[in-house]
Amino acid sequence: MRINLNEIPADGRSYEFNRQTGELNEALSDLLDKNQYQVELYIKPMGNAFEMKGKIASRKQTLCSKCGFDIDLPLVQNVKEILIEEPKEYRKDQAVHGNGAVDFLADGPSVTHYRSPFFNVDDYVHEAFALAEPFYPECGVNDCKNLKEVEDKLKELEISSAMKQKVGHPAFSVLQKLKGKQ
Repeated sequence: MRINLNEIPADGRSYEFNRQTGELNEALSDLLDKNQYQVELYIKPMGNAFEMKGKIASRKQTLCSKCGFDIDLPLVQNVKEILIEEPKEYRKDQAVHGNGAVDFLADGPSVTHYRSPFFNVDDYVHEAFALAEPFYPECGVNDCKNLKEVEDKLKELEISSAMKQKVGHPAFSVLQKLKGKQ
């Protein structure tokens, strides 16, 4: 799904995408399977750039990184972007790239460059959902709900395993059998 930025009126335009409208179903199939999703974007021209605000939301079935239980993880991300046309680079031009991670701008908008007047919503929303998923999902908000149960089960298994282990090296068990035959 591509949006022609030149056709957006001065007061802006709203866009809504979901499983029923279907424009992004194929682009999000690898991340969200058949889960419902809601994408709300508002794009407004600001001089030679565009302001994009909105929200994306969905759910994903995954595993808790601490206990291994199945969880239904909410994926919610607020969108604050400035869309700026990427400047043409000439062959002999050089650019200095500083640190892209600036902590004091964490709550402000981020910048996305586009090369043509057609903004590819598929790619942007796909990456936004991918970034909304935490690296280590947990089944609780601040702590894992099932961690105590898993730890208790592990201790139980360790104890039962220790009781079943034979003392000594297995090669010496053959010697004990020989000693008994004399």
